[in-house]
Amino acid sequence: MKAMIMLLTALLCTPLLAKETPPAGGAPKAFSLTAQRTITLDNGLSVTFVQYGNTPKVTLRLLTETGNVDDADKDAVSDLSYQLLLEGSKNRDAKTIAQQAALMGGQLNTSVDVNSSFVEIDVLSEFVGDAAGLLADVVINPNFTDADKTRLVTNFVRELKVDKSQAQSQAAEAFYQHLFAGHPYGKIFADAAKVEALTLADCQQFVQNHLVASRSHLFISGQFDEAAAEKAVRAAFATMAAGKGRLLTTVNSSAKPGLVFIPRDKAVQSTIRLGLPVIDPSHADYVGLDLLNTVIGGSFGSRITRNIREDKGYTYSPGSSVSSRIKAAVWFEQADVTAESTAAALSEIIKEIRLLQSTPPSEQELNNFKTYKGGIYILQNSSRGAIINQLWNLKIHGLPMSYLENYVQNINAITPQQLSDLARKYLNVEQMTLVIVGDAAAKAQLAADPALKALYKL
Repeated sequence: MKAMIMLLTALLCTPLLAKETPPAGGAPKAFSLTAQRTITLDNGLSVTFVQYGNTPKVTLRLLTETGNVDDADKDAVSDLSYQLLLEGSKNRDAKTIAQQAALMGGQLNTSVDVNSSFVEIDVLSEFVGDAAGLLADVVINPNFTDADKTRLVTNFVRELKVDKSQAQSQAAEAFYQHLFAGHPYGKIFADAAKVEALTLADCQQFVQNHLVASRSHLFISGQFDEAAAEKAVRAAFATMAAGKGRLLTTVNSSAKPGLVFIPRDKAVQSTIRLGLPVIDPSHADYVGLDLLNTVIGGSFGSRITRNIREDKGYTYSPGSSVSSRIKAAVWFEQADVTAESTAAALSEIIKEIRLLQSTPPSEQELNNFKTYKGGIYILQNSSRGAIINQLWNLKIHGLPMSYLENYVQNINAITPQQLSDLARKYLNVEQMTLVIVGDAAAKAQLAADPALKALYKL
């Protein structure tokens, strides 16, 4: 015991070593995409082969320019149609599809988004030809049944009701409805009654009209025999219907800025979403806007996060995003804040935006974010699926390959003054829509703050 006391005394009396500053991170390398080759089948289907990585696996993803934007008045018909693709083809039932995919070391998956949807399989490289055949079969020869449709509708509606009960979902729905009223981009959630009214013919018609070769692009990424893959693809997809292409016009928001309040009685938190329409990825300023978002709220070290999370303790996980669609995009900051700090948190968010507009960041601060952004960019492109995502993003937004290759250099070329200019140009607080989901007392807080009362005309 005496020896232990002496040891503890010595440790307590030993002067603390000065804290050392960690070494600066290295400069991110420029992104360079490996060689790729694209062919076009007679029916208009584009196919891109990308030799990537060292793992003996390959990803086949058939992306199509269709999704919720094509639902029209038949809510979720795109979602249900793509789910039904996995329930069986005219040549294979669902169990056979799953078993054959598993024997190749993978499984079939589908995903539906606003503008784009896909069917994908990730398998061992030696099965690239068989995977192409399986993928083509479920797409070209779907065999929808009422029993499968009914089951999937029931599951979809159950999940829909859960999603719509969440404060974050309610805020997102109100935000997009306000910004894009009357346009499919304004519809985040389906109407349960309309989903339950969908017929099998609705789903069959959707696939026939929209899942077509002229609107699709098959990407094959990984390590594989390219000649064998091309031969298999040409044979498997030759009978895919050509269909008609789609042209989306520019989407303009006519929404007036202001407050949208959704009451949630006795809520201990307020969900805040503050934002506005911005430029889409086809605009020359988009790369700068992306960096601006990272600095202001889009990273753990961002200004708003440091302020209302680290310094004030108003919230646990705030964050901002630039959410893009084809020919449209929005910027928003979202946070779940303690109910009693609703007005205070909002004031701090606005303060940080205006500070960046009036005062450029230091070179050191901006360089730190550039290093972070460049490093994340390289990491995000270090998988077979990520490469496919980037190539598809270029195609749907009409961007050149140089957009990928010069991204890091373009980020690094942005000056502090340019970033401040972008903040003034695109983050006009007076033009932003504010959505709050919370107790009525939260709205009263805004009315009690002179600046917020004037801003939101309370």
